[in-house]
Amino acid sequence: MGYVLGEMGHTAELRLPADRTYIVVAKRAAAALGSVARFDLEAIDDLTIAVAQAFENAIVCLERYGALAGEIRLSFKMAPDGLEVTVKSTVIRDAELRAQAREAQSRVTKARQQVDRAAALVTRDQRQEEIAADLALKLMGLFVDDSSYRVDERTGGLRVRLTKYRIS
Repeated sequence: MGYVLGEMGHTAELRLPADRTYIVVAKRAAAALGSVARFDLEAIDDLTIAVAQAFENAIVCLERYGALAGEIRLSFKMAPDGLEVTVKSTVIRDAELRAQAREAQSRVTKARQQVDRAAALVTRDQRQEEIAADLALKLMGLFVDDSSYRVDERTGGLRVRLTKYRIS
């Protein structure tokens, strides 16, 4: 006899470093919880693609705002008719301050020489990244039944909500 869904908690949470090498962990968790939610293989594949895209975009948002130390929180909420996944990126303040201090010391001399050359390129690259990130965020919605996202303009944190319904 296994666990009965009604008796156990309906939410599972996973916290991972904001590092692309952990995308595979997010995908595995999404696939496993999609299986627990009794999705068929095609629905599980769609869910893992959407979660991987959300994870990647959460990292991109942190990078765009210059964050050096972040965390991605995945929350999987079981429902009778499906699974709701929330992907949220946050900056880890203490680690961020330490990373910023190290980064500042190593870049002071290089930055002065590169500022003028990089200014024009950065503006162009940032706009291209924003367009690509927006497109990627919209594309991940194609793999789930409902999705939404919000970027915190102050910190660069991203919150994505993905919902996949089970077809009976």
